[in-house]
Amino acid sequence: MHEARIIRAAETLAQTFDLGEGEQVSALQGEGFAEGEAWRIVTLLPLAFSRPVLEQLGVRRFVMRVTARQADGRRVTAMLTRQPEYVAGLKLARKHRQNGVMEHSVYVRIAESSADINAASKALNEGADIAGATVAASLVGPEIAKHLIR
Repeated sequence: MHEARIIRAAETLAQTFDLGEGEQVSALQGEGFAEGEAWRIVTLLPLAFSRPVLEQLGVRRFVMRVTARQADGRRVTAMLTRQPEYVAGLKLARKHRQNGVMEHSVYVRIAESSADINAASKALNEGADIAGATVAASLVGPEIAKHLIR
């Protein structure tokens, strides 16, 4: 996914954070993203944007396999490295943190929405040391399970 396209996705996502996931997906589809792309952007972009922040805080390893539950309860697993929206988002996040290639408020809004950032913040506020930690992500909601590239 090209940088300009993932930046546009990030801008749209940041503008729609106060809406539900379904409305966020609809807004992204209105910008020309396919349904699967939109669901992966909504779910994976916060994860991708959070990774450089967590690295700076000392996290050393990220589990690249994610799981999600389908509507029938079955688990689906996929590699983050196979999700183009995650890969492009991580590349953009790293580039932005070095060179400021996008609106910083957009980056911050998305990164701060990550459950991983929230967990790290809570741990640090409780006095824990996350240096050298490993982070694994579990995805919530049956919609993303349908759209992960396996």
